[in-house]
This record gives sequence, structure tokens and C-alpha cells, in this order.
Amino acid sequence: MTILFPFSATILQENGFYISICPEADIICKGTTIEEAIENLKEEVENFLGEELSQGFSKIEFY
Repeated sequence: MTILFPFSATILQENGFYISICPEADIICKGTTIEEAIENLKEEVENFLGEELSQGFSKIEFY
């Protein structure tokens, strides 16, 4: 089954970390790089759904 819901990610830089937020799933993660923050968020959203996000995030915004 492929998840078609358009999950988005918002990335903020704070205190030397990148904070990633998925508002649709109400999940927040962090990483030392943008890529790590996005990957951590993707993993947590997949855990939340119990399925792989084959298409990833539909939109990524940086602040």
C-alpha cells in the first residue's frame, strides 16, 4: 500500500541543531544536519503510520 497523503516538513535552525516538524502527524525531531533532521522525521512518521513513506515529504520549508 502506498501512502498518498501529502506530508510536509518544516525545518528550523536552533541552538546548533536542525529541528524538523511534520504538522500533519504532530511529530518533531532534530538532527545535526538538515539531511539528518529530515531522515529522522521521515522515520518517526513511518513509525507513527506503521508504513513506509515511499514518496517522502511533498513539501519541505526552511525557516
